[in-house]
Amino acid sequence: MMTHGTRRPTRGLLARSLLALALAAGLAGPALAQGGLQPGGGTVRLVLNSAPGSAADAVARVLVEPLAEILGQPVVVENVAGGGGAVGIARVLQGRRDGTAILSAVSGTLIGPMLDRSLPYEIGRDLIPVSQTTAAMAVFVVRPQPGVATLRDFVARAKEAGQPLPFGNYGYGSSSHLQGMLLARETGLEAEAVPFNGTSQLITEMIGGRLCCAFIDVGSARDFVRAGQLRPLGSTGPRRAPDLPELPTLTEQGLANFEPQIWQGMFLPAGTPPEIVAALGRALGEATRRPGPAAFIRSIGYEPVGSTPAEFAAMISHDTPIWRRIIDETGVRIK
Repeated sequence: MMTHGTRRPTRGLLARSLLALALAAGLAGPALAQGGLQPGGGTVRLVLNSAPGSAADAVARVLVEPLAEILGQPVVVENVAGGGGAVGIARVLQGRRDGTAILSAVSGTLIGPMLDRSLPYEIGRDLIPVSQTTAAMAVFVVRPQPGVATLRDFVARAKEAGQPLPFGNYGYGSSSHLQGMLLARETGLEAEAVPFNGTSQLITEMIGGRLCCAFIDVGSARDFVRAGQLRPLGSTGPRRAPDLPELPTLTEQGLANFEPQIWQGMFLPAGTPPEIVAALGRALGEATRRPGPAAFIRSIGYEPVGSTPAEFAAMISHDTPIWRRIIDETGVRIK
């Protein structure tokens, strides 16, 4: 039987209250007249529901200049952290439905309401997908050890040891936590989830021998893999990671429910006119695919996407039931 060795955090009541107020009042925001994102121009804000300094923050900032050029309007990044991302979402939902406040969020925004049913938002109902900007795979990595070259080797060795395995992750309810608990369940291992606030400390603990394994995004893991400090045994996602093309996916190795990608994407509040959603989808897609931003995104281990609203919505529709199955099967919940 698996154990979840982390304390279940409670979401801030303030964050939930802000979201509820935003959903109640946001639809009263004025719609935009035909002919532009905002009459007479105006600043477009990319609202990140996280703190500065992350990879998601860097991706948003590299899109500012090309997006401003395409739109003919100033574009700024606004970091609104707090409440597990809920405060930033509330900020966008409270705004005008004129395309000048765009939520830039990562895949945890899709997972959040599935884990915490008190969060009063849903993608598709309250947030409209506009464009997927990046995709990434997560890599299951372990400390290098003799006789462990494959996932099968690792599982056999772990079962022989008969000890709970300390799985590192990015926090309770994160994709890395869910993937770790799912892998343990699928392979019959006993796992103890050990949360960290950032990638650097997690990797340091692994290399130092205090953690056995973790799911880490390929951009963060690849240099340590190439240096021989971490050993990859499989990747998530529908296809192999471009940076590690010889590494088979977990799906190829016969494990189910590891298809979802890690992603970053842009959303608008429900009630935004369809022509604005379409126009911003085209603009964000073009900005993402331009050589400079695309090269930067690849340099940090992600894939530039630049999808249309329909393509982004279809990807989310595909991944949603898979994440629900993962949550149901692992029993991970925030209550």
